[in-house]
This record gives sequence, C-alpha cells and structure tokens, in this order.
Amino acid sequence: MAEPTFRYHPDPLASGSAVPADHVCSVCGMPRRIRYRGPVYGGQPDSLCLHCIHSGAASRALGVTGGGDDGFESPAVFSDALDVPDDVPLSVVEEITRRTPGFSGWQQESWLYHCGDGAAFLGPAGYRELEAWPEALAVLREDRRRHGWAPPETERFLRGLDRAGEPTAYLFRCLHCGAALASWDIG
Repeated sequence: MAEPTFRYHPDPLASGSAVPADHVCSVCGMPRRIRYRGPVYGGQPDSLCLHCIHSGAASRALGVTGGGDDGFESPAVFSDALDVPDDVPLSVVEEITRRTPGFSGWQQESWLYHCGDGAAFLGPAGYRELEAWPEALAVLREDRRRHGWAPPETERFLRGLDRAGEPTAYLFRCLHCGAALASWDIG
C-alpha cells in the first residue's frame, strides 16, 4: 500500500518527521514500513504510521478524555494551532493539527499560514539551505527587525542557523502564491 500524501507536509521523510522503519502501528495494528517520529500531543503510542495520521484515526485513538461529569474528549494533535490568522478556516486548522504529521522544534514549533490557508512545511533549514530561498531569509530578517535587532546582529544570527543544530529555521511554502516563508527556534 502506498504511503498517504499530505497537503501541508508533502515529504515527511525528507523533513525528518518520519523514518523508514519496519514496525507495527499501535493504532491500526498493521505492519508498516514508515514510522512517524514527530510530536504527539495526547496519548503516546509505541509506534505510529502515517496512514493513521492521514485518516484521523490516530487523533481519535490517542485523544484524551477528561474526568469529571462533563467527560469532555480532546483529540490528539500533531502540532499546536498558534497564531492562526483570522482568515484561515477551522477545517484547515483541524487538518494541520489532527491529520498532518507535525515537526519537532527546540521549544515550540509553530505552523505558518499565508493567503488564508496553511503553508506546506518543507523541513528544517540552516543558512546554507535558506540561501536558495531569499524570500524566506527576508521573512526572518523582518522578524528580527521587528524585535529591534540591528542588521549586523541579524546577519550573524542568520548565518548561524543550522539545519541539525540550533538555532534552526523551519521552511514553508505558500500553497497559493508560492511565497517562501520561515520561522526559527532555539533551545
């Protein structure tokens, strides 16, 4: 069976959110060849496949039920919905958080949005990777400028970005206009 495709995370293997590994998924019980290794905010499975994330079965199965009389149920999510613009539909947020592989950050990963939709996560990036995406570097420069950083200080910071170390950038691409976007994180 072919691996599922994700609109907002087109290549979980390349991004490091999944790895080739023979395993039996804790949710569906099926033997699988690709194992998810990103965050799960909910019950912690021993092993999780991309099929169960894609179908929403993992979010439902790993959800948390609250105590007390109300017995609320909260589905598991694979990324937090932080700073979501008002023009992004709830259905998009639910697809990103409940049916799309997340990615691990140093502190708090944050999905990016553009053109009233979620952007596609391409993966972690260092300065060398970002040089091919000048728009993404411009986004990071503007972020640092808004926080009062001087241009030389910003350039030193950007040149220190490391795909596998810290600080790290996270590269996204708008699904509508193609704009390259980036955020950063440090431990």
